[in-house]
Amino acid sequence: MPRLCDLQQAFAEAIVEGKYQTATAAMATDRIARRSVALYRGLIRNNFVQVLRITYPALHQLVGDSYFGVLARGYIKKYPSTSGDLFLYGRQLPAWLQCIEAPPLLVELARLEWACHEVYQAADSAPLALEQLQAMVSEDPSRVTIQFHQTTRFLSFSLPVHRVWQALQPDALLDEIVDLPLPEQQTGVVVTRREGRIQVTPLNWLDYRLLEALSQGASVASIERFAREAESGFDFTRLMTTLLNLQVIAGISVKEGI
Repeated sequence: MPRLCDLQQAFAEAIVEGKYQTATAAMATDRIARRSVALYRGLIRNNFVQVLRITYPALHQLVGDSYFGVLARGYIKKYPSTSGDLFLYGRQLPAWLQCIEAPPLLVELARLEWACHEVYQAADSAPLALEQLQAMVSEDPSRVTIQFHQTTRFLSFSLPVHRVWQALQPDALLDEIVDLPLPEQQTGVVVTRREGRIQVTPLNWLDYRLLEALSQGASVASIERFAREAESGFDFTRLMTTLLNLQVIAGISVKEGI
């Protein structure tokens, strides 16, 4: 009789790769065992395809059910689940699409949808306290850094893929038209969650670079300096107003003076 660990490994290979012989031989000598494992494999695969449809609804809608099913089954074979938490499954789909040389639109749309998925699942953060906001205004900006909510992601794309994402939302206007193919265009967006709804907000390219740098720990002073070097007469107050309107600031840190 095979050891339990060997039987478990054989069963996993039967489910993921369709290699039934070892697993079914340990269960029974007739074809019933093979049919049972094959049925179970089909149910598991269908469940994972459904998980991917839920995680990537815009991509599914764009390419259609049949083509999405082909992509999903290829992904499942390459990246079998390693966790019981289905919310974590599907993270590598953008990389998988890039690996198989799928059109850039599909790769970029998958990247955006995974960020939306992460933001939707992220824990809420406490609202920004008034005294923290006052600290950002009154402290030396070279010592001030900003922390962002966990429900915030900054992403850059080679295409304005957010237009396709917005056009495929259930509440999109019926007469909203997106011309394809999309033009090659450096595009920055911020993904946020407000009142349980995902929002994807496009930013002009310089604003995106500045806010992304802030999210990575750059000081307010260094961002202001970079902005004015990049664009003469840059309105830094407008940028800070944009940041506050996005409601993505979780806190302010002030480094101790030397």
